[in-house]
Amino acid sequence: MSKFRSAPVILPNPNHKVPLAAVLRVEIAEPVRGEIVIGNEARSHAMSVPLTGELERDLPVVGMRPGVKHRVRLCLETATGEALPVYEFSFTPPELSQDLAETPPFEIVASDPEAMEPGFLILSVRRRTVTRAGWWTPRQKKFSQRWSMLVALDPDGEIVWTFHHDFRIAGIARLPNGNLFFHQVNHHSFEIDMLGNTVRSWVAARRPAGPAPGAIPIDVQSLHHQPHRLSNGNFLAMAANAREVEGYVSSETNADAPRQNIGVVGDRIIEFTPEGKVIWSWDSFDHLDVHRIGYHVLEPYWDTRGFPGHADWTHGNGVWHDDRDDTILMSLRHQDAVLKVGRDGEICWILGTHDGWGVAFRDKLLTPIGDVTWHWHGHNPRVTDAGTIIMYDNAILQARPFNAPKPPAECFSRAVEYEVDEAAMTVREVWSSRGDDPADWVTSWAMGDAHRLPQTDNRLVIDSFCLPEDDPLDAAGQVRKADLTWNEKVRETWHPSDFSYWARIREYAGDGHEIVFEARLQDERGIMGWEVFGGTKAATLSPEN
Repeated sequence: MSKFRSAPVILPNPNHKVPLAAVLRVEIAEPVRGEIVIGNEARSHAMSVPLTGELERDLPVVGMRPGVKHRVRLCLETATGEALPVYEFSFTPPELSQDLAETPPFEIVASDPEAMEPGFLILSVRRRTVTRAGWWTPRQKKFSQRWSMLVALDPDGEIVWTFHHDFRIAGIARLPNGNLFFHQVNHHSFEIDMLGNTVRSWVAARRPAGPAPGAIPIDVQSLHHQPHRLSNGNFLAMAANAREVEGYVSSETNADAPRQNIGVVGDRIIEFTPEGKVIWSWDSFDHLDVHRIGYHVLEPYWDTRGFPGHADWTHGNGVWHDDRDDTILMSLRHQDAVLKVGRDGEICWILGTHDGWGVAFRDKLLTPIGDVTWHWHGHNPRVTDAGTIIMYDNAILQARPFNAPKPPAECFSRAVEYEVDEAAMTVREVWSSRGDDPADWVTSWAMGDAHRLPQTDNRLVIDSFCLPEDDPLDAAGQVRKADLTWNEKVRETWHPSDFSYWARIREYAGDGHEIVFEARLQDERGIMGWEVFGGTKAATLSPEN
């Protein structure tokens, strides 16, 4: 006997931010559970319907290709296991925009679903004007900063879900309930469901832009880069804070240049509850030497994020909780270091170049064993299921002030995996995405992501922000890669941001270099840049993992 109060219906998603979705409107007489099976001629997948007491429900239907007719089957049962009548529908999501600045033009180079990690690839995609951020006009700034998109690709590399957002999104994480958690670059963080609805949001209460209506305030100046959820339900975040520092460097290349009094941004790591209460923090100003600097400390990174004229001392860009011993892993790009710290605030070890660390830190430096190449200006470390540490190594500059850096033409990025022996205080390099063919190497000078995937042990690598593969201008333009420099402030020299960036996403089989998936994202016209900040692999798009 039917428990439905009325026949279920399928409707377009009322939230325009996620156009490739529908809702199944169900009115039922008692709690039910089951699945929604979504298919087309190419492939199908199922979404679970978890048991709840809601008797009137809009069930999400996501994971559909644009402009393709899908069959949608609703299969439910009661809490006691009584099967209900199966309903079947057809639904065709709208086509994506044909505007070349609105829909990421992914090119799928390789896809072997049988060898890939099962599930969907969710990416944080952004666009930018081709010029340096410090020189953007107001319209260019709006084009670059007031737009971003989260995108899910199915195993064939087809777009099956998009979330359109009106501000740049940084890192994303998938929560156990199936929702997505991300930071915006204006220090506002969101949890959304797969229909694009905001479940809750948090804001840095002391951010330059002020409060955000409806957001849960957190007593910090910023929230940025990669978010991380703890197993206890709390969250870890980077929360940079600004201080005035006397006698700071005014040059990265001249040690004898006059010193200056300047605002300096350093990172604070916080754990906060879902209610916004900070219950633990670690401040770089309290534990590190503010005068140990790296290249790009004087670049205008914070100018476009509400802290004009401030030095970018640490540039934290990734944080991770190690559940094995309740410690915190963090990446500090401008220190060229990954640090592990305990809950007592003590530094357990430092992974990175030994150059420039004072006496107080020498016993914290890991000793390399075998053929170890240090990471430089790296990004977003993670502890793998195997206990190793995988991260993205932008590998730029490869020196610290006031030593001469390597130019862009000599810097090639990679993902790298390290194995740390904490008892012996040593580190070995166990895997790198950089193969033996230089023609395959890229220079991704910012961002980047790397994962060791749980089911297949494959490696997912996102080269986020790549320089042109060939010389950026033709012979008549007289610009070669060899002409590029890292100095963003000097107009008389060419900088990587003067050209169109592109991104590359790869999945490597096991611990080798066999490519089982590759997608590229680039503007073939070369008049704008695409970037992929990072991503994650999701076994399912269901509301509950």
